[in-house]
Amino acid sequence: MGNSLFLPISREEMLARGWKGIDILLISGDAYVDHPAFGVAVIGRVLEAEGYRVAILPQPDWRYKDEFIQFGRPKLFVGITAGNLDSLLAHYSSAHIPRKVDAYSPGGQPGKRPDRATIVYANRVRECFPGIPIVLGGIEASLRRLAHYDYWSDSVRRSILVDSRANLIAYGLAEKAVKEIARRLAQGENPDSICDLPGTVWITSEKSRWPKERVMLPSEEEVKENKNKFAEAFRQWYQQLDPRQAKPVVQPSANRYIVQMPPALPLTREELDAIYRLPFTRQAHPIYESEGGVPALKTVETSITAHRGCGGGCAFCSLAVHQGRLVQSRSSDSVWEEVEFISRQNWFRGTITDIGGPTANLYGSICQKKAGCQRESCLYPSKCPYFSLNGSRHLSLLSLVSRIPRVKHVFVGTGIRHDLIFEDNCPDYLKELCRQYVGGHLKVAPEHICQPVLVCMRKRNHETFEMFRDKFKQAVRLSGKDLYLTPYFMSGHPACTVEHMVELAEYLYRFGYFLEQLQDFIPLPMTVSACIYHTGLDPLTGQEVYCCRGQEKNIQRALLQPSDPRNRKRLTPLLKKIGKPHLLKKPGGQGKSNRSEYQVRDVVY
Repeated sequence: MGNSLFLPISREEMLARGWKGIDILLISGDAYVDHPAFGVAVIGRVLEAEGYRVAILPQPDWRYKDEFIQFGRPKLFVGITAGNLDSLLAHYSSAHIPRKVDAYSPGGQPGKRPDRATIVYANRVRECFPGIPIVLGGIEASLRRLAHYDYWSDSVRRSILVDSRANLIAYGLAEKAVKEIARRLAQGENPDSICDLPGTVWITSEKSRWPKERVMLPSEEEVKENKNKFAEAFRQWYQQLDPRQAKPVVQPSANRYIVQMPPALPLTREELDAIYRLPFTRQAHPIYESEGGVPALKTVETSITAHRGCGGGCAFCSLAVHQGRLVQSRSSDSVWEEVEFISRQNWFRGTITDIGGPTANLYGSICQKKAGCQRESCLYPSKCPYFSLNGSRHLSLLSLVSRIPRVKHVFVGTGIRHDLIFEDNCPDYLKELCRQYVGGHLKVAPEHICQPVLVCMRKRNHETFEMFRDKFKQAVRLSGKDLYLTPYFMSGHPACTVEHMVELAEYLYRFGYFLEQLQDFIPLPMTVSACIYHTGLDPLTGQEVYCCRGQEKNIQRALLQPSDPRNRKRLTPLLKKIGKPHLLKKPGGQGKSNRSEYQVRDVVY
């Protein structure tokens, strides 16, 4: 992999390379961290490997033109991303309270990017470089590519392509699409003629340009005015997420039409390996040293992405919409090379904090069905018979990299699907994981204990978690180590009532668990749960679903921490009325939380 210069982020750095101008400018709402866990760094390195002169403009001051024009007019196009998170999710909690820390900004400083950053940046680029092709990417654009429910304004907003006046969206993990866009623009093709690429969205006013085979959605105007139409549009769109069978989707918007092409096919193992062999420095740009660096890097500095995609299909999760359901795994040689490179760096202290992905024990899993599939999940309500899972592949990978000189510890930090432990072809997977590769806490995501809520979430029943908990205890005893579970529980999800949350609070109290941090449901755009939250209907079943809002949502959140003094005023009348005032006391007695088998953290999907 070798050492490498950072991509230029200023005119001075561009000139230092001997360039008089650039081919492509990538604008990001995040600080520039040259690490494969940061999307703009990946796209920048991919385009650099194709021979293009690429500059990155991280967190520009959107109020002025100066930073946008410093490189001159790019020859081919400007790519724009809000960063690794939707900008509103980065800025505000589920209660709409401004966050005090932005982990993707230098020193964790908030306010370094605007709200709705993709739109703001795109409009500034249009002002600076009239007529230049603009390509949107990243999760903010991916999850807002068609008319969608926006939690922060509590309204249905039109496609981000319209508000930004961009030419294209390259949605998902879009290396293939972006490379092809660059190639065709370099050959002199008009950007408006690029309308056949999988993994892209474009806009037209001409019906003659519609793809021959297509799915017509209710219009933007209809879904704004009618919640039943919104649910219908979502269902039709959601059925077109399998790249092996998906058709283009067309949604009218005023006098124009938003056209989403089918998702791109997953990268081959060779293509995926090639990306992770690119010369990432794995460091934040030196310009941030005086500000304390970029906090988000600390959590991934020595972690390895072994695979992409997730077949879980959880209703609240954006992974299927952004990364896709088909798991794409790297070769063991590729992962070994990356760890070996890390081990030679002078900042390495001997620990690989994670080798995983969206769910660590899906590494190496394969969908053996050759044709497309209409299932919304490979794992719910039960594992699909075509889904091949074998934890021995993951264990072999962990064992291989643990033998690299200077590597003292290899851990699995991303967590596992606890329900798959009982269906894994490797019966010793959990035992071996606990014996060698859990560094104190193992993350799992039961999310709730009440069946109506779990069904709405598309999660397995609570008994599965209890079985796993017993199996984990056995594995811990055999390991001879002091290990704990870190399960994630959620409040405020559709179908969840106050009664359900009281039941969960009782469960946690009974076992002596005090949740240090919380996971309060946020309806992420274009997820099943967001559609349910907005419409009160499950779009895939047509059933009505209860959704809490306002003060009740705050009460549900408080019930994850009933003994927290800040929540007592809100909860005391309720808990006394139902005869459960004991929940106001911290479990474990003496006003201190036990270090029980559960240690719970916050999480954002």
